[in-house]
Amino acid sequence: MKKIFITFILLVVAIFLAGCDGDSGKEDTIKFSWWGTSERNVATHRALKLFTEKTGIKVEPDQKTWSGYQTVLYNYLERGNEADVFQINYNWIYSMDGADYFYDINELGIDFSKYPESEHKPLTVDGKVLGLSISETGYIFYLNKDVYEEAGVEIPTTWDELIEAGKKIKAHNPNKYALGRLDAQQASILMYSYLAQKYGKNVIEGDKFAFTKEELIEGLNFLDDLRSNNVLIENLQNDTHQDGPTNPNWINYENYGGILQWNTAVSEYQNTLPKGDEKMITAGMFQINKGEQLGMYKKVSMAYAVSTRVAKSETKKENVKKFLEFMTTDPEAVEILGVDRGVPSHSGAREQLAKIPEFKNSLEWTGHDIVQTYYNNQLTKEQNLYIHPYYEHETFRNVYEQPLQKFLFGTQNVEQTANEILRTFDTNLQKVMEGR
Repeated sequence: MKKIFITFILLVVAIFLAGCDGDSGKEDTIKFSWWGTSERNVATHRALKLFTEKTGIKVEPDQKTWSGYQTVLYNYLERGNEADVFQINYNWIYSMDGADYFYDINELGIDFSKYPESEHKPLTVDGKVLGLSISETGYIFYLNKDVYEEAGVEIPTTWDELIEAGKKIKAHNPNKYALGRLDAQQASILMYSYLAQKYGKNVIEGDKFAFTKEELIEGLNFLDDLRSNNVLIENLQNDTHQDGPTNPNWINYENYGGILQWNTAVSEYQNTLPKGDEKMITAGMFQINKGEQLGMYKKVSMAYAVSTRVAKSETKKENVKKFLEFMTTDPEAVEILGVDRGVPSHSGAREQLAKIPEFKNSLEWTGHDIVQTYYNNQLTKEQNLYIHPYYEHETFRNVYEQPLQKFLFGTQNVEQTANEILRTFDTNLQKVMEGR
């Protein structure tokens, strides 16, 4: 009898802990998980509080940092402990088997009429919309205009002008650069953007690397030109800081004249640079020929995904629908959240914020306009540079970033780097696409 009683107690405790670890199971409570900066976190908590006040539906916030978020989320999904609604990057739908783990938002009855149809295509698998688009984003350049003005240099618009600016900035102050330090991810997209301007290709077409060896070598040589002309630092061994926004060369000494960053993430740099609101300007994407609008890769920046467990309860489904609609369309919530997750995909929310100078004049918004304008221009030339869903796959990206890292650290030359990328790119891409 004693053993039976102990077994019963352990069973009750296990059930209780299982409920605490993941979804509370309460129909009047929604668990929401996201990552973000301190500004995003404050705004999100304010919006969640307002949602509860207006609807009576409670929200259990699950606030996390970017570092490790993807791994934690995948572990939750594997164990069935994910939140009811969780923020995702669009490519996770593919790398996390979203067709199995994410609920079809069509089933909630969400009105998609005020979202561009193209934005939900990348979030759709086998007819199932597995994420609600929050915003789109692209990598563009932002500059610290003081670095340029101090050297008497006009803001460049072409690559040649950027190289000339690097030379003049060095002549004025040998410690300063037109851009400065880029990590392997940023240097990769810079190189591919340059190559796309010349050849009109995406990085991945189908399941293969699109550029030839000769073209890849040309791109690597271009990075070398930027390094030897004081646009980029000559060697990453000269500056091993891993976090760009807190790099002393950016925030203290202002030695670095610019960054290449997602337009949705520029505030991280703006907030750490003293008087960043006054100094930082949107440069967009430098061009081979003045006036062209090419080389712009873009993607869905973030989306809200829903747990398949929500389908078990009609009340929960209705509450989740109310939550998603509130976070993306409620006028008060829209203004609270602003552009910290990017310029809203929802046209009504975007039109609302466009009337507020604080948002319309922000670096996020000016960057967004450039991304969309350039991308649409490319489509008229039959160049589709939408970022492939496996380009940023957590393990696959090492195939091209690790060789480029060696190149940037000066331990590998152009030929060696090109050979290493080409030797393993296609086979590893096909493996991750097949889930191996």
